[in-house]
Amino acid sequence: MPILSTMGLKKIYVAEAMTDGSMPKNGASWLDLGDVYQETCTLKDSDPETTVHKSETSNKKITMVGETDTTVELSLMDPDLELMARYFGGEIDSSGGSGKRKWKRPKKLPYKEWALWIKPEEGLFVGCPTTRIIPKFEITYNSKGICLVPMTIEFQAELEVDEGMTDPTSES
Repeated sequence: MPILSTMGLKKIYVAEAMTDGSMPKNGASWLDLGDVYQETCTLKDSDPETTVHKSETSNKKITMVGETDTTVELSLMDPDLELMARYFGGEIDSSGGSGKRKWKRPKKLPYKEWALWIKPEEGLFVGCPTTRIIPKFEITYNSKGICLVPMTIEFQAELEVDEGMTDPTSES
């Protein structure tokens, strides 16, 4: 029997979240999140709140475990104006013509929910039908620095794993 391993990061896909909380159907609504900077992508659960109840008269012990928060943390590498407008909000002003467009970042992020699929180099797709993407700027201005956009992606629904998924952009 072959061993199934999930490793590496091939691509992350996002689509506007459905109002009913379901995962969007495969097709053209799924977009590439952008270039993820090397070695920055991690999916992790928070430590849940635990409450331990112990009996005074016996060895009985009951441990109650609360919900865990799941997040993906990563950095986008050298995003273009379209990606910045997609995640930070704001509009791109194209009135200056090609190569002279402008974008202004709003002070407050708009409330927007996204569905997410993480495609590994090999193995299982991991996703969530409702997430929030919270970006911030981080630019190092020196001879080796580039524009990075660190992001925290907060899962707002259950994590999904799909062993049959190959490409959410393909309708077949």
